Amino acid sequence: MRISNKKSALILAVIIFLSLAISTFYMTTKQGYHEDELLTYNLANSSKQLNVDGAWNTPEDFNEYLTVSDADRFDYALVYKNQIIDASHPPFYYALVHTVCSFFPETFSRWFAYSINLLAIAGVLIMLYKIAKKITQNNFYALLACGAYALSIACITTTIYLRMYATLTFFVLAFLYITLVMYEKKNTVKLSDCLLLALTVILGTLTQYYFIMFAGLIGLVFLVFKIKEKNIKDLVKYIISALAGAAIAMCIYPYIISNVLGGNRGLGSLDFSSLEFITILTYLVYKLCTYIEILSKDLFLGQIWLFVLCSLCAVGFGIYFRFIKKRKLNRKAMFVIIPALMYFIFISLVSPFNSDRYVMASLPLISMLFTFAFIKIFMLIKNQKAQLILPAGILLASAIAFGTVTPYYIYGKTNLYEPKTDNCFFVGTAMLEWNKCIDKLENYDSTMIVQTSEMSKTLGDELESFASKRGIVTKGKISELAKAYMNNGSEKELTSSMDALKNDKKLAGLDEVTVYISRLADNESTIQYITENTKFKNYELIQADYNFDDFYNWYDYFVETESYCNVYRFY
Repeated sequence: MRISNKKSALILAVIIFLSLAISTFYMTTKQGYHEDELLTYNLANSSKQLNVDGAWNTPEDFNEYLTVSDADRFDYALVYKNQIIDASHPPFYYALVHTVCSFFPETFSRWFAYSINLLAIAGVLIMLYKIAKKITQNNFYALLACGAYALSIACITTTIYLRMYATLTFFVLAFLYITLVMYEKKNTVKLSDCLLLALTVILGTLTQYYFIMFAGLIGLVFLVFKIKEKNIKDLVKYIISALAGAAIAMCIYPYIISNVLGGNRGLGSLDFSSLEFITILTYLVYKLCTYIEILSKDLFLGQIWLFVLCSLCAVGFGIYFRFIKKRKLNRKAMFVIIPALMYFIFISLVSPFNSDRYVMASLPLISMLFTFAFIKIFMLIKNQKAQLILPAGILLASAIAFGTVTPYYIYGKTNLYEPKTDNCFFVGTAMLEWNKCIDKLENYDSTMIVQTSEMSKTLGDELESFASKRGIVTKGKISELAKAYMNNGSEKELTSSMDALKNDKKLAGLDEVTVYISRLADNESTIQYITENTKFKNYELIQADYNFDDFYNWYDYFVETESYCNVYRFY
C-alpha cells in the first residue's frame, strides 16, 4: 500500500497529536513524583539546600529548593556547578529545564519539564518515521512503525517521566537518522552532514552518558558496512566528525570521563567478587527477566506470553524469509536491529537498578522491529484489504493497553497530600530519602528533617527472601545488595541528628505531629527513641509502607510508590 507524501505528513501529525494528547491526559492524573523528577528541578534551578540536620523547613524553603529565584534566572553557571557537585549527569538537559523555569521564577510546576518532553517526543516520532522510511522506502510502513510506538505505554511513560530520557531518545534517533543519510552516500558525504553529526554527538553526550554507548553501537555497524563496501572516504569523515563532537563535548564538560569511569551509584557499587558464580549468574538471569517484564508492560499489554509469541513469530518468519524464500535482510535494517537489541540486553545486565528509564532510548527501535516483522508476515497476504488488519490490530492493542496497563510514574496511591497535623518531621538516613517526599512535606506549616544512623535491620533479610523467591541462588549474600544500596557506595556518611528531637523547643510545644520514617531507617528503634525522648508517647499509623512481596521487580517497588515510608501521627 502506498500513501502520498502530503497525506503521510498529515497522518504523522495526527499520530503525534494523539500521542501527546494521551500523555497530557496521564500527566493531569499524575499525583506524586519519582525522587529523580524532583531532583531535576533542584539541580536545574537552585543552589538552595534544605535544613536536614534538625532545623525546621517552611513551604517557602521547599519552593526555593525547586524553583529559580529571580536573581538566578538564566544563570547557566549555576546549572553547570550543580552538575559538577552531583557528579551523575552532564548539564544540557538541566540547562533546558532551567531555561523554561527561568520564564516563571519562584514557581514550581510539573508542566515546565513536561513541555521539554513534549518537544522531544514529537522529535522522536518524526525521526522514527524518517528512519522507517529510509529502511522501507514506503510511507505507509513508516507510519505503521511510528504509530505502533506513539500509541504504546512505552512512549507515554517516556513522555511523562520528568527526566532527560525523552531528550536522550531524540538524540539517539537523530544520530541514527544522520548515520543512515551518510550511509546512503557513496564517498559523497558533504561537510554539512559532518557538522550535523558532530552537533548531534555534542548535544547527545551532554544530555546523558548512555548516548555514547548507543552511538558507538550504531557507529560500529557503519564501520563494518563501509569497510565491506570500500567507502573509506565516507568512513573517515564519519569517524572524524563523531570524534570531534565527542572531544568538543568533553571540552565543554570535562567531568564526563570521571563521571563515566568513576561513578559509584547504588547497586552498581556492589563488589561482585564477594559473590559466588551461581549467585551472579542467577541474579543476571533475574535482571534480564525483569527487563523482559518491563518490555512486556511497555509494548505488549503487560503480557509476557504475548511478547514471547510475537518474538517467536518474528524470528520464525525471519528464518523462513531468509532460508526458504532466500530474501536477504535490508542492510539499513541492521542499523536498527544490532544497536537496539545489543543496547537493551547489555543495559539489562549491567544497569545499577532494574529500571525502564535505562532502556527507553531503545524502545522506539524495538517497537519498530516488531512492526516491520509483522509487515513482512502480512505481505504474504496478497489481498490489499486484508493487509489493513495490521494497522487495525495496532489500534486495538493500543486501546486495550490504555484500558488495562497503567504507565509508570503516575502514582496516586497515597493519602499523604491531606496532612493530619500542621507540622511534621522526617526521619531518614544517609540516602536523603526526604527528597522523594518534598511535594508532600511542603503541605505542612513546617517540617523538621533529621537523620538516623540506625539503618533498617530487616531490609537485608527481606531482600534475601525476595531474591530467593524469584530464583536467585543467594548463598546468603544478597543482603550485601541492601548494604550497598543503603550506603550508596559508601559516599554518604552514617551520621545522626536525632538529638534535635528531644532538644527542639518548637517541637516540645506541639500537641501532635506527623512523623515520616523512611524504609531505610530502623522503624522500631526510631519509634522507641521518639516515645522515650519527646513528649509524644502515643501514635497511630496514617499510612503503612508498601510490601516487597507485592512486586516482582524490586525496581517497581521504588517507582510505583511515592515515598516508601511508614507515616504516623504522634500525640
